[in-house]
This record gives sequence, C-alpha cells and structure tokens, in this order.
Amino acid sequence: MRYTTEERIVGGIYMTITVKTLERCNKETEETLAVETPEFLQQKLAYLKEHQEEFLYAASDDFANLKMDAVVLEFDETFKVYTALFGLRLQKKVSAQLKAYLRDNLKGMLGSSSAMFAGDEGIWEINVALDAMKGFSGEETIQQAYELLLGFVTGMLGEIEGQ
Repeated sequence: MRYTTEERIVGGIYMTITVKTLERCNKETEETLAVETPEFLQQKLAYLKEHQEEFLYAASDDFANLKMDAVVLEFDETFKVYTALFGLRLQKKVSAQLKAYLRDNLKGMLGSSSAMFAGDEGIWEINVALDAMKGFSGEETIQQAYELLLGFVTGMLGEIEGQ
C-alpha cells in the first residue's frame, strides 16, 4: 500500500512523505492488528498513549533515503514519553558524533535517547523520545510526528556527514 502525505517543510526543506506500509501492532506479540489507511496518519499521536499495548510500524522510501530502516512509534509507559525506534545505517566509527548530536539536540530527560551499534547487522539501533525534541508539543498528529523525526534525522546526518 502506497500513499503520500502532503508536502511539508522537514529539516528546513520541502519534503513529501510517502508511506509504503503503516501497521498497528501488538507490543507483546508483535502481531499485526491492522494495516492502516492514509487517513490514520491524521490521528492525534495521543492514540498511542490511549492504546499503550500497541505500536505503529511504518516503512517508507523517505526513511531509506535518510539511511533509516522502518520506524516504530510507541508510547513508552516506563518513561511516559512517545518514542521512535529505528535502525540507522552509519558506520560504527561515527559513534562520538552520533551520541554528541543526540546529547546536544535533545532536552535532557530520562529516556530521551539511546544509541547502540549492532555489529552483526552493521546498523545503529536508535531510540529517541519525541518529547525531548525541539518543537514537540504532544498535540501532533502521527504524520507530524514522523515529519518531526525526519527533520531531526536530516539535521543529524547533515552534521555527522559534514564532519
């Protein structure tokens, strides 16, 4: 299933976000509960707080263009924050720059981020609390949450690859 959201400014540039797959899944079993339609992106992100047993799985070429794997959005009931989890295809040697960017560009709060290199896959496993991002209000739609994340990753890659 392919659908496009409207064009918006992301990371200072105009970007059209095209989602290939959007699934609601059960956190415990990882079972797909529903394959969602484009309209679901207009739901408030609070949907995840109200359905804490679920996470959203999204695949997009726009993620791949930013060296990201699919993105999972969920409400982390332990830290009480909205979290994005994704793989990032960067070399292990960027560890210092990656962790510095996370530290310098997220609000200091418990559960704001983690980054661990998975050597067997050659990918960074990143967890980022949307609540710790500049511009996050908690009133966003799911689409706006993905856009905020894409802007954040665009800035991170620009800084890391610019060095």
